[in-house]
Amino acid sequence: MKQLLAIAVVALLSAGLAAQTQHLKFTNDGAFASISSNTDPLSNFNLQVSRSSASGTNLIFVSISFAADFSSATFTQIVGAIPNSSFSGDNTRNLTLDLDTSTLDPATSTSQSCTLDFTQVDPFFTCGPIAPGTIHLAFHENDIQRDRLLALESFSKVGPVTIHTHQRSDSGSANVQGTILGTAVSSSNATVGVNHMSTVDFIKN
Repeated sequence: MKQLLAIAVVALLSAGLAAQTQHLKFTNDGAFASISSNTDPLSNFNLQVSRSSASGTNLIFVSISFAADFSSATFTQIVGAIPNSSFSGDNTRNLTLDLDTSTLDPATSTSQSCTLDFTQVDPFFTCGPIAPGTIHLAFHENDIQRDRLLALESFSKVGPVTIHTHQRSDSGSANVQGTILGTAVSSSNATVGVNHMSTVDFIKN
């Protein structure tokens, strides 16, 4: 839920997208890998990369970092299609994400950094493009846990955003190592698996 909230807040309510984005929908039907972690006590990130038979390969990446005095929060996001060649692996035992953000197509993806200033009476986002960088993550299934989700449908409302999720998947725990935009990542709490026509809708009411 925290991941969905972060995506909904940044993707639908930030100043850069609020004017044109009322509805985001992702349909995933193939291999996926995900990791959610804290990089320090004031920062965390969520990343999911998924294959889709309809739209190629999709990435949802959101990081949130708070100022030490909690006067502001900075959100960095990459949401949308990425080159199919960026996500490789024949099965869920070993999956690799290698993305150069300079290869993103602005017509099919959004990448930006937004700062929310809490010192203002009416907090507002200030947004701009992210600096070019790379994401390299190697996922290795570790067989500690396996899950099968037969059918899940849920509706959540967070402020003016409704999140509609429909998911069927097989998944397992994984180790991951690599870097995200210059920050080292190493965890045994990643997830790999296969989606079966799973969808997530973000609707701004």
